[in-house]
Amino acid sequence: MTPAEARDAFTRLLQTPEPELDLAEAALLIAAEEYPDLRPAVYLNQIARLSGELKQRIRAEVEPDRVVEVLNAYLFEELHFKGNREEYYDPRNSFLNEVLDRRVGIPITLAVLYVAIGERAGLPVRGVGMPGHFLVKYAPATSGEIFIDAFNGRTLTREECAKMLNEMYGGEVKMRPALLEPSTKRQILSRILNNLKSLYLSRGDLARALSASDRIMLTDPHLTSEWRDRGMIHFQMHHDAEALKDFTRYLAMRPEPEDAPRIKQLRGQLISRVN
Repeated sequence: MTPAEARDAFTRLLQTPEPELDLAEAALLIAAEEYPDLRPAVYLNQIARLSGELKQRIRAEVEPDRVVEVLNAYLFEELHFKGNREEYYDPRNSFLNEVLDRRVGIPITLAVLYVAIGERAGLPVRGVGMPGHFLVKYAPATSGEIFIDAFNGRTLTREECAKMLNEMYGGEVKMRPALLEPSTKRQILSRILNNLKSLYLSRGDLARALSASDRIMLTDPHLTSEWRDRGMIHFQMHHDAEALKDFTRYLAMRPEPEDAPRIKQLRGQLISRVN
């Protein structure tokens, strides 16, 4: 699959209504732009196999705590999936094929795998985009909720999630119920791509950062700040016409953002260069 074919397939998949959108397939199509030999079906079959194995293990379990215990033991103890502490900022951690091959990842990709396997086994699992650390929520209709930190292979209560948030941000970010609500699949894909964009920008790899930004736009065209971010990447790459277009769109969507003076200044430079 060429990068262009992967992008087309990703774009088509995003037209799927939210309930039917296959998160694992979309995550694999993100990876397929980086790995031309990647065949998503091979990895989707692997996920289906793992899910089948899990189903056998939870067949007799009804208590939510027990179900999660069995699922965690299977993924983290038996299959040895874990957070990659040693190389947290390795881009491979953001690609689902690499997570399956290497059994290591970052919170969001391990959560995507957890949800993909759990969902296929009929479990009520959803990704939760808590700031700084992506989680999974197991929320059966009949009883309470259990949060899973797939990076550390443990369960958390709502209070423990709040404590983690407080420790990460030194009290700057206050816990509120909305932060522990499930994310949409498009939000999850956007966050994976945003992680990649940040990694590539930190390495000065503008072409890959631009590719990530383009795909963030596909997941959510109304994400106003992305017009600015992509404009900045185009600006650094001397794509003057594209940068001008993105900055103009950003200012039209948000007439007076905090950074308006800076963006207007850059836009002025571009107008004089393009005309």
